[in-house]
Amino acid sequence: MRKRIAGPTEIYFETGSSQKTGELVRKHQEPKPVLLVHSSGRWLEPLLEQVSENLKENGFNRIIKYSGISSNPCCSECDEGIKLARENDARIIVAIGAGSYIDAAKYVASRADADFYAAVPTTAGTASYFNEWSVMTDYDNVKKSIITVAPDIAILDPEVLTSLPPHLSFYNGMDCFSHGLEAYFTKSCPPVAAREALQGCRIVVENLDKVIENGEDVTLRSKMFEADLLTGRAMMRAGLGILHCIANVISGFYPHYQHGFLCGVLLWETVEYNKIALPSKRLKKILPLHEKITDIFYNHFTEQPPVIIEKKDLIIKKEDLPGIIHHAVNNVNAATNPRPVTPEIVEEIIRNTFYLG
Repeated sequence: MRKRIAGPTEIYFETGSSQKTGELVRKHQEPKPVLLVHSSGRWLEPLLEQVSENLKENGFNRIIKYSGISSNPCCSECDEGIKLARENDARIIVAIGAGSYIDAAKYVASRADADFYAAVPTTAGTASYFNEWSVMTDYDNVKKSIITVAPDIAILDPEVLTSLPPHLSFYNGMDCFSHGLEAYFTKSCPPVAAREALQGCRIVVENLDKVIENGEDVTLRSKMFEADLLTGRAMMRAGLGILHCIANVISGFYPHYQHGFLCGVLLWETVEYNKIALPSKRLKKILPLHEKITDIFYNHFTEQPPVIIEKKDLIIKKEDLPGIIHHAVNNVNAATNPRPVTPEIVEEIIRNTFYLG
């Protein structure tokens, strides 16, 4: 079950592994107070109870729960979590939730100087559970990629994903694919990262529609975690690019926009701009997968039930455009894009993708 990924995080990947969270943490740490950072919702309550009980069974009797994080997390939201950790001497952080909550818990763990951090992801696609980056809205209300800490362990349980609704499964799949595609296109993508990116993208293309149709299939859910590990590892080795420069910044201006949705809608223009920089032999390998994921994306772009994407989700206010362009050009992911990330190109991509209102 246990495997090491390229980075400091140890991955425990097995059906039912979330129910052993306390046991896995105890392998690494003696009992101490735990700050449990988690998302909210009735669907999460059984998992939250199972994790809490298993922690207690393994000696972690003092558990402080914190759910004050939003789906697009802010540094200011984390301040209360940092305060709780310090006041209760909670030296262990356990996060349960999607990538945004895991990112927020990374920020809390780094600022509270925690001894140990365990992540239990409830989505597959963000790769946030084994890297040290937190995508957060800072105190100036700007979305940034901040270096924090990677989780010490990540507990990947495909059963946890079976409660995800179709639209979130869809968005996470688009996020996962975009990691692989952008890593593949980067300036200095090493051969190992290119192989991981291609394989991860292929798994997404082959399984995303199936997962949307049959979300309770644990085998399919396991495949999406596998894709997430592959494209996430490729991203760690090679970096990202202009798509994430724009997507990360837009969600700071429009917190209700799902990151995976933004990744999907920006894929076409990203490839159109960057493909000239990729050798033809490598381009031939990724383009068929890009075409297939584009078909999958726009097959769900409909105003007929079941609605996953609606045209109203593509509006950017004209007055926000200068700020979005400025922060996108200065985003950390611009450094590894294969072509220059200029204000003119960012504006062109946005105008070709979104409606300006």
